[in-house]
Amino acid sequence: MSTHPSTRTRKPLSAALCLIAFSGLAVLGSGCNQSEAATSRAAEAPAPAPQGGKSKVEDAVYTLEMKPTGTYKAGQEGLVEVSLLSKGDYHINDKYPIKFKVAEAAAEGVSYPKPLLKREDGTFEENKGVLKVPFVASKKGKTKVAGVLSFSICSAANCLMQKQELEAVIDVQ
Repeated sequence: MSTHPSTRTRKPLSAALCLIAFSGLAVLGSGCNQSEAATSRAAEAPAPAPQGGKSKVEDAVYTLEMKPTGTYKAGQEGLVEVSLLSKGDYHINDKYPIKFKVAEAAAEGVSYPKPLLKREDGTFEENKGVLKVPFVASKKGKTKVAGVLSFSICSAANCLMQKQELEAVIDVQ
């Protein structure tokens, strides 16, 4: 074996160059450009987690609100209204299976005759949609009606799929 400095470094250097070249071929051979890779990773990513429970959410492209619709009496069915309004160039996606799922841990004394509402249970137009959520509060006082709305709004350029926690504080007589 030669002890000449350039000979000693040649083997490790040539092995490193082969490894780099092989890695480059593997990337080129995958047939996936950077934007396709980003798209496939985004498609595999889980849906965004619901954001905190609020009665009204203002976003740049939509307004979402859950509000009381009248007076409520203990032991009687009442309704809260969930409304979605798109803004600007955005519209409600007419192909997306919109749904409202009531909170799994309902407030004490609150029950839901229909714990899952779907698009068919509401009224949806191009830019506005409304679901009426039925509930029964068994006792007088302030209580909370809550759940998660899953929806999609689109523009000509892109579609957004959202999950948003909503809640309304109601006063039961």
